[in-house]
Amino acid sequence: MASKESSNISMVLKYFDGCNSGDLDVLLSTLDPNVVHYFLPARFPPIYGAEHLAKYWRKFQGLLNPVWRIDHILARDKEVVSEWSCLWTPQGTSQHVMMRGTEWYVMRDGRIAEVRAYFLYDDSADTQLAGFPYLARDYLGITR
Repeated sequence: MASKESSNISMVLKYFDGCNSGDLDVLLSTLDPNVVHYFLPARFPPIYGAEHLAKYWRKFQGLLNPVWRIDHILARDKEVVSEWSCLWTPQGTSQHVMMRGTEWYVMRDGRIAEVRAYFLYDDSADTQLAGFPYLARDYLGITR
């Protein structure tokens, strides 16, 4: 893998570390100042700007106690794509819910300039592929 692609993957992995910790400095170090994050569910409007996006993930971390993990990641040129898992706790419950999705990243000068997030959202049920052998393939698991 080319060093630029390897560097881009490292930046996305660091971004996920920031999402897990809610650390604004870590998140900001991964984001282009003019980053745009697009979400598939219409209830989530796009987020514009590094500070807004970093604060969004800090709030998400503080409210929902998520555990994010990238299960697969690939890069080519200035793009990175990941398949991720997120185990989180809806507010007012002790129930753990699994959400899985994929994201496309466009990199600019070594930082994330665009995120396109494809996932389903349901705060009362897991959103994952029916019948897929997640645990057998070493994806983030859920125990009940």
